[in-house]
Amino acid sequence: MASMPDMLAAELNTYERHRNQLLATGEGMYALVHGDAIVGMYQSKMDAISTGYQRFGNSPFLVKQIVKVEIPQNFVSNLLGV
Repeated sequence: MASMPDMLAAELNTYERHRNQLLATGEGMYALVHGDAIVGMYQSKMDAISTGYQRFGNSPFLVKQIVKVEIPQNFVSNLLGV
């Protein structure tokens, strides 16, 4: 089974190729990306996710907020015992 970054490599590459166009027309919105296509831009993350499931089912797709500066997010599990 492919790891998560490998599963979304095509979608992440597509987003990066179109990033400047997306920033110019939809900064702050959420992009829905499937394969090599920008499917659409949505006001809310849930609208983008819902559309992704309706159109692609259980097939991988990417929903990413269109922002100029990416802020890394770290999540720590309480199960790690740290």
